[in-house]
Amino acid sequence: MEVINLIPLIYDKLIVFIFVFTRISALFTTFVVFRRETVNARILLALSAILSIYVVLFYQNAPVYYDLFTAKALMQEVYQFFIGFLSGFILNIVFEVFTALGQIISTQIGLSLASVIDPGMGNITTLTQFYTFSVILIFLLLDGHLFIIKTIVDSFTVLPIGQYLTLNHSMSSIIQYSGVIFSGALTLSIAIIIAILITNFALAIMTRFAPQFNLFSIGINLTLIFGLICVYVTFNLFINKSSDFIQQNLTVLQDIILRLK
Repeated sequence: MEVINLIPLIYDKLIVFIFVFTRISALFTTFVVFRRETVNARILLALSAILSIYVVLFYQNAPVYYDLFTAKALMQEVYQFFIGFLSGFILNIVFEVFTALGQIISTQIGLSLASVIDPGMGNITTLTQFYTFSVILIFLLLDGHLFIIKTIVDSFTVLPIGQYLTLNHSMSSIIQYSGVIFSGALTLSIAIIIAILITNFALAIMTRFAPQFNLFSIGINLTLIFGLICVYVTFNLFINKSSDFIQQNLTVLQDIILRLK
């Protein structure tokens, strides 16, 4: 009889687990660091399940009761997926900064022809891949993954299951913050752009005074070599600025997800 009495409690906990698992797994599958090309899908499912069990066991909010096969439960499921997807989308913005940075620099130094097909990003250059992997390593060194796990777990206290919030202010904040993709990429690449502009200007003057100087056979190679040297020289600046962008991104995520009441 005691086991039979536990069935309604287990059923309610199972429904809460499904909602929690949807929000957490949506974040992990959307976030570029945990994409399926780098992290196995079974690992993501296992990590999402472990965190979901933790949240369900220590869930301190008021209990919610849903029938699993109802439109109300389906709406709650879609809402939880939207919260997780929105969190992953916010985190991906900072990585798009460095994708744009790599594409801008590659275009300026003539490396845009050396492109590869990335399953997650499409047609990108090898320099863009270098910047992307570098910022992922910096993100992990700053314990950004631990911050994300803590934020998504704490979000169930601020955004509990069964509560719907208006997201007008949040969407405007996200749209305003997404402008960092252009401003950040331009800030990081402006030094290299100016250096390449001066190099091209100097090559044009050399070609004007020495017509036998072949701009296409020598100038393009010199621009590429000098551009890669500039990338090497400015790499410390890239590390410092990327750390600032990552910390700003995590702060924005916390402001949007955890401070909505």
